[in-house]
Amino acid sequence: MVTKKKAKKNADFKKVKLKVGKKLRKTTTTDTTITAKKVVLISQLQEKSESSEKPLSFRGLSLEELCRQLGHFNKSVRRDALLGTKQLLTSRPDLIETHLRTLIPAIARLVSDCGHDPALNGQLRSLLRVICSVSSHAMSAHFTLFVAHLLHALTHNEAGVRNFSLSIIAMLLSNYPDLCSSNVDLFNSFVKFLSSSRKPGWNSPRFLETVDSFLKAYTVDRSTRKKFCEEVELDFTTGKLSSSVNLVKIFSKTNPFDFPVISPSATATVSPLELPESLLGVCEACAPILATSLSEDKAGTFLPPTVSILTLLGRATANLSNAFLVEDFVPRMTKIWAQVRKIAAARKSDKVRQSIHWLNEY
Repeated sequence: MVTKKKAKKNADFKKVKLKVGKKLRKTTTTDTTITAKKVVLISQLQEKSESSEKPLSFRGLSLEELCRQLGHFNKSVRRDALLGTKQLLTSRPDLIETHLRTLIPAIARLVSDCGHDPALNGQLRSLLRVICSVSSHAMSAHFTLFVAHLLHALTHNEAGVRNFSLSIIAMLLSNYPDLCSSNVDLFNSFVKFLSSSRKPGWNSPRFLETVDSFLKAYTVDRSTRKKFCEEVELDFTTGKLSSSVNLVKIFSKTNPFDFPVISPSATATVSPLELPESLLGVCEACAPILATSLSEDKAGTFLPPTVSILTLLGRATANLSNAFLVEDFVPRMTKIWAQVRKIAAARKSDKVRQSIHWLNEY
């Protein structure tokens, strides 16, 4: 007797019964019938409704999901993530400060990857412009990492990536001059870039303006300096001071997130332009650029930034009170600016003559 279990087991191998007048189906024919079943995803719909309180992009993605897609290998996915992130942050600007810890690493690394692609660098630049709208206080904790990515892109082999990184550095110099002025790595790397053959041409768009913004960020205005030396009398019998010293006002611009243990270099307490060797390095990097601009710019299109750079360097030299630390400071300055003086003397412009008036001392 055959049981039901054994019958089901042998169902695949049942014998085909032939009927009179009915042909067998050929084994080479394909069955084109389609069967469909309705599937209801209750759990997925419940999860979506529970997370609907989070701000989502137009494609229904959260900010965390968009940041993960920014590192995708596919260019189209990265472009869509850039658009979604910009749309989300534009509609909800309050999310920028609270998510800078996630946004800066995810977006800053794209400068080296997308800088050579015109289809992506425009979207990336507009997104960075939205992120750089936050205050200096909010950006200070993430500024070192942001600058590190930009300086890495500044040494890229492709000129498009270097130029794109330079434009973002110009944005930082314009939006966060105080944070830039306290970053020594940015100063040293930028001066080294100006001295190299990888820099853009002197007449490249916004190049001289970027150099001008760089010098303005590191120029110290002595008129606004506070006198830190005060005479205080202490009475040891009563323990009273003759006057109070407010350390909060003295160290008002100290960065609370700057720790030499985790930072690549300590925050600059003195501007590099107040150090003789650093000033000489800047002059050596800028003098050839200014000489080329004065000699080839016959129409005077680039004259305003050129004059501004000369004026700023003259102001920095006049404020330098420790030039005696370098024995050959004056001979080196004379050699550096000899070509500029010669070319500027041939220009019939009062603005140029006024901007190089300080060179008469060398």
